[in-house]
Amino acid sequence: MSDNQNQLKPLIIDIGSSKFKLGWAGDDNPKIVVPSVYAYITDYLFESNVIEGLEDLFFEQSSDQYFYGNDALYYQNILNVHEFKKENNYSLFTKFFNYYYQQLNIAPENQFKQPIIVITPLFITDLEKSKLEQIFFQMNFPYILFLPESQAIMQSIQKTTGVIVNMGESNTHILSVFRGFTNIMARDVFPIAGKDLTNYLLNMILTKRTAVSGKNYYVDKWLAKEIKEKASLCVLEPENEIKHIKEGLTNYNQLINFPDGTNLDINYERFMLAEPLFNPRLIHMDYIGLPEAISKVIKSWDRENWEEIMENVVLSGGGSLIPGLKERLKVELKKYFSDKINNKINVIAPSGRESMAWIGASILHLRNQLTEEWKPNPEYKNEKGS
Repeated sequence: MSDNQNQLKPLIIDIGSSKFKLGWAGDDNPKIVVPSVYAYITDYLFESNVIEGLEDLFFEQSSDQYFYGNDALYYQNILNVHEFKKENNYSLFTKFFNYYYQQLNIAPENQFKQPIIVITPLFITDLEKSKLEQIFFQMNFPYILFLPESQAIMQSIQKTTGVIVNMGESNTHILSVFRGFTNIMARDVFPIAGKDLTNYLLNMILTKRTAVSGKNYYVDKWLAKEIKEKASLCVLEPENEIKHIKEGLTNYNQLINFPDGTNLDINYERFMLAEPLFNPRLIHMDYIGLPEAISKVIKSWDRENWEEIMENVVLSGGGSLIPGLKERLKVELKKYFSDKINNKINVIAPSGRESMAWIGASILHLRNQLTEEWKPNPEYKNEKGS
């Protein structure tokens, strides 16, 4: 296929609350994966009426007044970093998308001619779809297709039956499919997601640092999130591991270096940060644990279907990357089913699960299985303006 034809393939977009993914349908992975954040060039963390010319001191000259993705996080200690998905800021999303669209290096004659595939989460309103449709049609893209996240995820593992536990930064969605059919009663929105675990870790770190040194430190959520992603673990028996640490076990010790030049050893915090998933009361949430929530979704189906469904408990999303989570969930899930069938429980944690929906959408395109209705842009104009 020529470069010109490649540049006319559909583009797949996953607008996550934590990561934005963009790339060509048919590829193995998205071309662009960046944080879904932005920062305004004069929106400082700390106000100053004395120092002038900070833009010249910290920032390169730019025609755009915003930083996007990793560029925004680079200035997280200087600027307030915003999340356009959380704010429903469609104006900023338009700028954000355009910025990364240009990084695809599409030839001028092929600009804005690609069909757009938007991966949609479990709960997306018609208003949100309408807003996105309006954005892409105003850019003059010819077609748009909204692809359910659940369909894309199941396609990526070539299954038609199972439970999807999609763990994102802002939401954890549990939904199930039986032989390609969904059940509106067999789903749940679990109230704990990546941001909650980050906050729990942040509180543990700040408490420990204050206790060790007697000083207060500045540690923001972005630094805590980075620590979580690099140091997190999930263990089968956390209370026993804490006991072993108190007895001198050093296997969990990890030195964390902070931007102010100080450092701190953490150990039990590495695996305790995952415990709110199993005991939400640790973060003052009155809700059942994740294993019980999954079991309830399975039990929403007829009893004769349980065994087939529980064979594919699929973990997806960036929040599912915690090492040991797969094994712990399998052990905990067995508590909610009889010994006769709990050996059927199989938790699947595929590689690349942080981009699972995107990959599934790409596979569907390759196999010509995108059966949803493509919506045409009624005002689409080709390069001649006709």
